[in-house]
Amino acid sequence: MNLKRKIIGITIFMIFITTAVFGYFMKTAVYQTLEEEIDGRAIAIGKHFTELSADAYLSGSTSLLQTHLADYIKTENYLAYIIIFDSDGQIQAHTFPKAIPPEILAAVKNSTKEQSVHIFRRSDGIELEDFFIKSGTSRDGGVHIGIYESKIVDSINRLVVKLMPFLVGVILGGILIAYLLASAITSPLQLLSDGVKRVTHGDLDFIINVRTQDEIGQLAESFNNMTEKLRESTVSREFMEKLVNTMNDVLLVISPNGTVMNYNKAYSDLFGAISTGVNGKNADTFDSSEAPAVMYAAYKKSLEYGLVHGIESQCRSLSGNEIPLLLSLAVMKNEDGSPQAVICAAQNITNLKKSQDELQAKQTELEYVNKNLEEAVASRTAELAIGNEGLRAEVAERQKKTEELRAARDLAESASRAKSEFLANMSHEMRTPLNSIIGGTEYLESTQLEEEQRRCIGMIQHSGDSLLLLINDLIDLSRIEAGQLEILKRPFSLINTLERVIEMVSQSADRKKINLSLDCDARMPDVVIGDQARLQQILVNLVANAIKFTEAEGSVKVSTSCEPAVNELLPVTFAIKDTGIGIDPDKLDMIFDSFSQADTSITRRFGGSGLGLAISRKLVESMNGTFKVESVPGIGSTFSFTVKFSTITVESELTGKISKNRDKNKPERDVVSQAGAIRRVLLVDDSSENQALMRLLLKSLPLEIQEANNGQEALDMYTSTPFDLVLMDIQMPVMDGYVATKMIRRHEERAGLEKTCIIALTAHAYESDIQKCLDAGCDDHIAKPFKKQMLLDCLSRHF
Repeated sequence: MNLKRKIIGITIFMIFITTAVFGYFMKTAVYQTLEEEIDGRAIAIGKHFTELSADAYLSGSTSLLQTHLADYIKTENYLAYIIIFDSDGQIQAHTFPKAIPPEILAAVKNSTKEQSVHIFRRSDGIELEDFFIKSGTSRDGGVHIGIYESKIVDSINRLVVKLMPFLVGVILGGILIAYLLASAITSPLQLLSDGVKRVTHGDLDFIINVRTQDEIGQLAESFNNMTEKLRESTVSREFMEKLVNTMNDVLLVISPNGTVMNYNKAYSDLFGAISTGVNGKNADTFDSSEAPAVMYAAYKKSLEYGLVHGIESQCRSLSGNEIPLLLSLAVMKNEDGSPQAVICAAQNITNLKKSQDELQAKQTELEYVNKNLEEAVASRTAELAIGNEGLRAEVAERQKKTEELRAARDLAESASRAKSEFLANMSHEMRTPLNSIIGGTEYLESTQLEEEQRRCIGMIQHSGDSLLLLINDLIDLSRIEAGQLEILKRPFSLINTLERVIEMVSQSADRKKINLSLDCDARMPDVVIGDQARLQQILVNLVANAIKFTEAEGSVKVSTSCEPAVNELLPVTFAIKDTGIGIDPDKLDMIFDSFSQADTSITRRFGGSGLGLAISRKLVESMNGTFKVESVPGIGSTFSFTVKFSTITVESELTGKISKNRDKNKPERDVVSQAGAIRRVLLVDDSSENQALMRLLLKSLPLEIQEANNGQEALDMYTSTPFDLVLMDIQMPVMDGYVATKMIRRHEERAGLEKTCIIALTAHAYESDIQKCLDAGCDDHIAKPFKKQMLLDCLSRHF
């Protein structure tokens, strides 16, 4: 048999063996798996019916049991029967249409109860497998499940029949693949065989065209390379001779016994030799200074090391000139490793020697220069050493200056902290007596007074308001300069804020009979996110300033305009235009300096501290806004600024809450009235003046007020008596308001009480103070000094 038939035969044999093993596996493993699955299913059905049997036995009805039997015998085709015995050993239900066949009943009753599986044959030869599942602990009660063994065999046979076309296809495909594989292997081998025969007969141009990438393809490629090298070797001798003769270096080939075998054209050009005078001659016949003798002298070294190069030697030409050569020798060996020839290559290094001499001269000159350079470096080093001493002194001086600057910075920071603490304390100390002054005058206004007394009260109230405004301006200016100003972002009503500003300054405008108007852009939203308090402060400063510098019967107009929102930021421009005295163009910048006005005559005529505009512009800049002023002397001025607010989608509830704050005309008794109830209020304050003032302001309301002089007294009173609301001062002896509020909240939590509203009533009015009160547990904050309506509004919110 040839190779192709052998490959096909072996492959077909392996296919048949594999198919037989696969068939056997299918017949045994699949049968076992299917049988185990059906047996498990039968046992599960039996357990299911043991539970139903117990229920039917207790209820005395087998109708539901019989229905389940009918359903299972229809759906499970491998089931031969299901027979259920009750605990008395009586037949409770079965799946046969009428009576149980005697032979099956006998086989079931004769089966050993200790064994759960029995196999028997019916009279018609059908083999059945009977499973018995006991019902509880009863010996005779249980369920017999009969399974057709033939149904399992039929299922396997059907599976084998379905797989048969696949197996036949695999066998036929394997035979086809074996044929193609054999052809793919033997065809290139046949080409290789033919190629060897043709090359043997001298046909070196024959190329084997095999495109596979396997070992046969590599063999064919090697064969083609071999024929290519054979073709090249036929012309290699001529090619090598031309190559050797074109070399610039001298080449001489000497046999192991010293005979010159060949040389190149460079040798003839350098030494003037001809082939008849050199070839075939032994190196011993040459003079010791001639090239063949010199080269042969290194023969022993080349035999020992195989390759010798870099030997410098002097050779004499036929004309008698000494020629410096750089020799390299290599031993050429035959197949058994014995020396065949010594190849000597020599390079004329005459020009190199000249270059070396020139280089040596340059080296000598460089050494002289280096010597002079070392002396110069030594001198310069000495100079640098002197300079370094000066530099060290300068560095020490700079370090000293740095330490002084650091100490000055620490001193400045300490002074800044001391200034902040001083301003905070001064703010508290000045606001506390002002609270009594402003609150007392406001109370006296509501009493029966003569005209002169009422005028005096008005002067006191106006002076108190002016003093409070000045205190606020001074504190704000110092905080802005210290970088401690906080800009809050909370939702508020722009319309509400503008109306409140107009209301706050309307009394001053009415006294001077000034037409004060408000014009709002229809595109402006009602509710935005920003710092409402700072915006209101800016507007009050600018509008009050405009009223102050406008003559009687003039006009002041407050207007707004807005541009489309960009990245959810809405630019709103506020403009305050008056018909006042105006400002000279060369003094526009001066009016924004702290404590400055256009000239001293304005200060004498109109009064004021000169802080309003400076603070307003700095507040606008803190809100990332822009400030602008236009003015014509004798005509009037327009102060405008633009601030960007965040836009929000406001729910109606939020809008309603903001709108409710606009109603300031609520009757006092409605603030706390609820079906005539008397509210208990704990007033905590260490100032007897403030306690008396609060009693005066709230005496007309249905409130029962009790007083505590410090936080400890307030805590003791609160833990023993329930209160509806607590008015808590913050700065007090023994225990301050922060600690007292925290202790009250802790008591409420431990006792499981509802939280009582605690309102901080304090002269600490910074944003950080408000947040600190809220963090301590307060529900709201009122800054001293306060107006009576502000107190009533706060009580209304929480009552």
